Order: sequence, then C-alpha cells, then structure tokens
Amino acid sequence: MSAPGGVFIRESEASGKGQVLDPAALAAAHALWASDVAALGPWERIPGEGPGSALWRSPAAGHVLVVGECASSLDLAWELWDQGRLPEWGAVLAVSQTAGRGQLRRAWHSPAGNLHAAWAWPAPPPGFADLTPLAAGLLVAEALEGRGVSLALKWPNDLLLADRKVGGILVEERRGRVLVGLGLNLAATPPDALLRDEWAQPAACLANAGLDLGPLRLMLALEDFCRDWYALKVSRGNPAVFPSQFTGRLAWVGREVLVHGSGVPFTATLLGLQPDGGLALSREGRRIVLHAGSISAAPANGSQSRG
Repeated sequence: MSAPGGVFIRESEASGKGQVLDPAALAAAHALWASDVAALGPWERIPGEGPGSALWRSPAAGHVLVVGECASSLDLAWELWDQGRLPEWGAVLAVSQTAGRGQLRRAWHSPAGNLHAAWAWPAPPPGFADLTPLAAGLLVAEALEGRGVSLALKWPNDLLLADRKVGGILVEERRGRVLVGLGLNLAATPPDALLRDEWAQPAACLANAGLDLGPLRLMLALEDFCRDWYALKVSRGNPAVFPSQFTGRLAWVGREVLVHGSGVPFTATLLGLQPDGGLALSREGRRIVLHAGSISAAPANGSQSRG
C-alpha cells in the first residue's frame, strides 16, 4: 500500500513462505473473506517491481492492506510505517497470525475469519495520551452499536458481548507514532483450554449477535466511522468529560469485581473511570484507583481473598 492509501490485497505473504495470496485464495480462507471479496470487487492486479510486490486493488474507498498469514499485523504495520507506506488511519489486516499479541504480550488466538488489524492513529492531543486504549475501545463499541451490536467495555482493553469477550485492544507508541492493535472474534472463539487462567473471561463471537460483515468490510466501516468520531470525541473533545462517556459503557459498574494481576487478588466494587484512565474502586469502604492489573467478574460465592 502506498502512502495515499487504497484497498489492496498483497499478493505475497509477509511470512516468507512463498505462498501467493490473490482474491481467489483469500475467498478460500473463510466464508466471511469470500463475502468480502465478492462485495468489494472487481479486483485489479497491479504488477510490482519484484517477487511478492504485486497488489490486487479494489474500487472501494479506504486505507487497508490485506496480507495472508503473518507473525503479527502490528509488527508488519510498524515496518510499513517506517518505510512511509502506511498512511495515518491506514490499517494492515492479516488473514491469520502466528504470533499475535494482546495485553502484557499474551498470545492472541488468530484464526482465519476473525479480524486481526493494526491501525495507524494520529498522535493524541494533550490530555488524551493515557486514554488512547480506552478511546479505541469506545470507538469500536459505538461503531458496532450503529450496526445493532451492543458491547460493554472491560477495563482496560477488552470488548464484551453479554459478559463474554469478543475482542481486545493493544496500543503501541514509538517515536510519537501510535498503532492500535485490534482483534475481534467475528466467526471463531478460542477453545476454553486456551484460557490463560481461572479468571479469564469466556469468549464469544460477533456472529452470535447477528453481525455478518467480513473482516475487510468491517475494517472499512470502522475507518469510515472513526474520522468524525475522533474529531468530535478526541481532537475537539474534553479529556475531563471522557471518563463519563467511557463509564457509560463500562462493564460491571456498581458491582463487585475481582482484581488480579498484581499481588494477592481481592474483590472491590467498581465505581467508574478516573480522568487519567485509572479505574476507581471501593475496597472495604475505601476508594482506591487501579492503574495496572486486570479485573474480572467476581465469583458468585465471594470466596476470593479480600486481603
């Protein structure tokens, strides 16, 4: 993808396996990709200057480069951005990943049919630097609300459908540049055996909510939604107001949650979001603010330590 943007399929994988990706091969990867290829055609092949440099271009408007299996869409996006080949608001969309990552570098289950994207965002304005992961989650939730899918936000970076995880956000910043890693379960969920611990939120997929867009059309819909949203909520927004906007979608407000990931787990009542993005909690009648760690729904029997 050149810096001005467009909607492209890269003919050769980033993984160096010598596999060739074209519209027919992409359609064969999953039924959702097949629907994207059909809806966004006809595709025109643009020859490159060397092996693996050819592209297939869609007439659709947007800024997305589709690649086949790669290690990580984030790693590839950083490489393209350093080369001046990824425009602001442009995205790299991988069919699958072999080394996708989430919060705290945890592995991210990345099969074909789900959305695995790395999205180039502008550097945040003053007051929003610590809020970018939360803003990304809020943007996705509000975009999907317009398509009939109601999601809650699990602090700091997960998207929930009826208390089951359907996606996650990972923001990386280097030299004033910001990439938003976005993973969404469109068609498949990780097996329960892959849950990292007993507190991990069970998974669901957006097909359960009736969303039938494939990864590429959904990414283009998010791009289309994001510009006006970002201008209103972030560029011209007030960081002091943002916590109340986010809290309106925050999961488990007023309920007990289990706090873990740093020290002995304990239960507390979730109050809302602080101006700096920290999570406000009430623990044994005392207000505390969480800036690191994770939360999950407290077990019904309340058996976890309050230590």
